[in-house]
Amino acid sequence: MKFKITNGDFFTRLTSQHLLGIYSALFITGLLTSNILGSKIIQIFGLQMPSATIAYAITYLMTDVVGELYGKKEADHLVFVGFCSLIVSILIIRLAIILPSPNDTSAFNQIFNSTTRIIIGSLAGYIVSQTIDVFIFHKIREISVKYKFIRNNVSTIISQFFDTLVFSFVAFYGVVPKISSLIWGVFLAKVILALFDTPFFYILTRNSVRKEELEKEEHEDDEKNSE
Repeated sequence: MKFKITNGDFFTRLTSQHLLGIYSALFITGLLTSNILGSKIIQIFGLQMPSATIAYAITYLMTDVVGELYGKKEADHLVFVGFCSLIVSILIIRLAIILPSPNDTSAFNQIFNSTTRIIIGSLAGYIVSQTIDVFIFHKIREISVKYKFIRNNVSTIISQFFDTLVFSFVAFYGVVPKISSLIWGVFLAKVILALFDTPFFYILTRNSVRKEELEKEEHEDDEKNSE
C-alpha cells in the first residue's frame, strides 16, 4: 500500500489497491470515451471545443491523483496502460468498420472512421502530453510537497498545451485554415477545465498521506535500474 486513509472517511472500507483500480478505470474511461466523442463540437463559456475535451480532462486529473498517492512509477505505468488500451480500441473500431454488414452502416462509418492523420495525431498527442504531465508534476513535488494546486495546475496546463499543439499540427496542418486560432481556442478551453478539476484533486487526495519509506524504496529501485 502506498498511503493510509484517515479513519471515518467514506473510503475507509476500500484498500489503496481498490482505489487505484477505481482511479485507473476512470482514467481509461475518460481516454477511450474522448476518442469517441470527438466528432461533436460543444460550446462552454463562449468557447467552442470537441466534446471529447471534457472526457480527456479526466485523464490528467487521474494521473495527478495516482501520482500524488502512489508515486511517479505508478503514474507512468498508468500512462503506458492507457496507450496500449488506446491502440487496441482503435484496432477494434477499425475492424468493426471493415467487417461486412447487412444493414446500412454509413452513419456508423461516418462517426467512427477517423482519418489516419487524426489517429496518429491522437496517439502522438497522448503519449507526449501525458509523459510531460507526469514528469512536471513530480519535478514540482520534489521541490516542495506543499501547495498541491500548483503542481496539479501547472503540470496539467503545460501538458494540455503540448497535447493541443501536437494533435492539431499532425491532424489538421494544411487542412484547416488559421490553425493557430484553433490551437489557442481549444487550449484556452482546456485551461478552464484544468482549473475546475482542482477541487476534485484536493477531495481525492485530502485524507491520504504518502509514506516516506515507500518513496525511499521507489528511489532505491530507480537507482538499481540505472546501474
